[in-house]
Amino acid sequence: MSSLNFKNLARLAVVAGLTFGLSACFKPLYGPTASGESLQAVLAAIDVPEVTWPDRQAVIGHYLRSDLIYALNGSGSDTPKRYVLKLALTESLSTPVVDTETGRASSAILGGSLSYTLTNLEGTKILTQGTATSTTTYDRYQQRFATVRAGRDAEIRLARVLAEQVKTRLAATLSAGS
Repeated sequence: MSSLNFKNLARLAVVAGLTFGLSACFKPLYGPTASGESLQAVLAAIDVPEVTWPDRQAVIGHYLRSDLIYALNGSGSDTPKRYVLKLALTESLSTPVVDTETGRASSAILGGSLSYTLTNLEGTKILTQGTATSTTTYDRYQQRFATVRAGRDAEIRLARVLAEQVKTRLAATLSAGS
């Protein structure tokens, strides 16, 4: 009986030792950065400049920039900027389901690919770059206004998802040190 307890205690000690040893490998994403500064302050120091979007991207571009500004600096405070985030968006629209009676598409898939580059304020050093992609769907109706509104809602949803992806990637990069 005592040898059974000793084996259980030994196993428990090994598991506890491994757990404590590995716990130092994990760092919370929204904790302090490597420099000790809060990640929230570092993200708020990113400038998202106005972009002149093509006419067909004006709506989603507006929402994308607004969502990024809010995601990076939700406090609304005017913080000094240290970084610049450059954006480029490509969109696609496909209509996979077509009503055989009317010949009209009954749904649509809106896809977006947002390329981003984070540089220092002077633009001389690239800190990170990447591409966020996502899709969203919406129904198309016989009423034109309902279809236009559904398309607009899909653009807003797509902008929100892309902005959140970019924010998460920037947070991961900047938390490790900038």
